[in-house]
Amino acid sequence: MRLIDSIKTVNKTRSVREAPGKLNYNGKFTSEEISIEVIEYSSESIEKYHLKKVDADLLKSSDKNYWINVTGLHDIELMKRIGRTFDFHNMDLEDVVHVSQRAKTIVREGYVFSIAKMLYINEKTIKHEHIAFFIKENVLLTFQETKGDVFEYVRERFYSEESLLRKKDIKYLFYALYDAIVDEYFLVEDRLEDTLSTFEARVFETDDFNIDELHVLRKELLYMINIIRTTKDSLSNLLVNNSQIKTHEYQPYYDDLFDHLNQVDDAIKSYKEMTDSLFEMQMAKNSNDMNKTIMTLTVFSAIFIPLSFLAGVFGMNFTYFPGMNFKYSIHLFIFTCVLIAGLLLGYFRKK
Repeated sequence: MRLIDSIKTVNKTRSVREAPGKLNYNGKFTSEEISIEVIEYSSESIEKYHLKKVDADLLKSSDKNYWINVTGLHDIELMKRIGRTFDFHNMDLEDVVHVSQRAKTIVREGYVFSIAKMLYINEKTIKHEHIAFFIKENVLLTFQETKGDVFEYVRERFYSEESLLRKKDIKYLFYALYDAIVDEYFLVEDRLEDTLSTFEARVFETDDFNIDELHVLRKELLYMINIIRTTKDSLSNLLVNNSQIKTHEYQPYYDDLFDHLNQVDDAIKSYKEMTDSLFEMQMAKNSNDMNKTIMTLTVFSAIFIPLSFLAGVFGMNFTYFPGMNFKYSIHLFIFTCVLIAGLLLGYFRKK
């Protein structure tokens, strides 16, 4: 397996020249099966079930919390129905289905909307996935493109009666899911570190260098740097503009989340500097090799210039040419050429 096989980005298109608020999924998972999973929980009970549609009737009790996870973003009619049910703005729903949207958080009247980028390792590849959150009262809706995410261990924690997920409100669940996304960044970072270490060892030990692989690695690192920066901006905006989340109770959790993001950010930036160094080293090596080649060609050209001159002079078709009748003329000519070439080669080697 080549080095770059461990990195796989998700292709997506940008939606341009469309009316604002128009829902048009621009990802590539257009055949993904739509799944709506609901976890209804409180400190006393938990129930998990699946739905075919989402409407206000599913909120059976205001004393319970609801996590509604929608998998598959290509069903536009479902998105519109969810928007009408919970009174979500169409511009926010547009950002849900536009998977090229950057990470951000917007505090609306009545709900909070947030977008994050989920990175995780699946079958030895790094996968990117767009995910959106809506927080409204006792309901958290999440939207993701495909099956498979980094929330499985969060789901498992629901079944522990001592879990804080059961004891706290829906805003703690939002934090727990964001924390799961950021924790996965550490695993992705470890994979990138291993990839870079393998690449670096291969360069220095075997001089086996593939500029295409390094380019892919640099692109992945730049993508992660951008994700981490926008995620920090998104969470900062949430804490500044939402007094319900920025409380004495939740502040320590988000401080820890920012600390984790800064750790990953520092590591990824250091890897980016290492890849830049490798790239510059390879460019310098290529330039040096080219200079050596040019120098070799120049030396041979300089050696053959006087030889070509002698060959041109003695190759002229004169009827009478001094020394042409000498028995050893050709031997003397060859010896002179070899002597001149040897002297010039010795001179260039000395210089």
